[in-house]
Amino acid sequence: MQKRLLYRTCILSIAMYGFNLWFFKGTPIVKNINELKKMQYKAALWITGAFQTSPSDGIEAIADLIPITLYMHKLNGRHHLRYSSIPSSHTINSLLDSQHAKNHPPHKVATSKLTDKQRSNLKSPIKDVNERLNSVRDCYNPLFPLFSPGSRIVDHFSSRFSFHSPPSSSNEDLFHHLRNLDQAFRSSQTLSHNIAIIADGGIKKLQVATTVTHI
Repeated sequence: MQKRLLYRTCILSIAMYGFNLWFFKGTPIVKNINELKKMQYKAALWITGAFQTSPSDGIEAIADLIPITLYMHKLNGRHHLRYSSIPSSHTINSLLDSQHAKNHPPHKVATSKLTDKQRSNLKSPIKDVNERLNSVRDCYNPLFPLFSPGSRIVDHFSSRFSFHSPPSSSNEDLFHHLRNLDQAFRSSQTLSHNIAIIADGGIKKLQVATTVTHI
């Protein structure tokens, strides 16, 4: 269980970093996909301890890992939907079609200024974003009052949430903290109405805050 959790929260997050820049329609992605499949196959062998001659599909199923291509499609779809909730002043709006630009002035290379022939020959993540947003019917407002502190779900149902943070960075406290996390994670998997969210945050030397969250 710990090997699988380590792979999904750390290794897979690093491998997927920036994949949206090359994972879009019309680009040669077979080589990159094959490299990621090899990575996940080795991870599945490491997690299960199976023989190296084991079939990849079967060993990934035993390790409870979603096929890497399906996982990328899921992340890519979520990435596209995020564009519907970005602020109206965001620069990326100037590259989208006029119906998605949120009254932002179009850029000189915006998709709304392309001809039909140019649009058909275009290979870009922005084109995929436009196609995905055309299927979105609901509007999202990131500054909606229900998202403000005091009105969030965690504020109204605080008794339904439990948080586990280490008391300090000492080795002894971290050891007991990891043991408590193992117990809490196992208990959350036994009930279907429970969900576990693993997050890690820190501030680097350059005073840049970073966070990693996995559900």
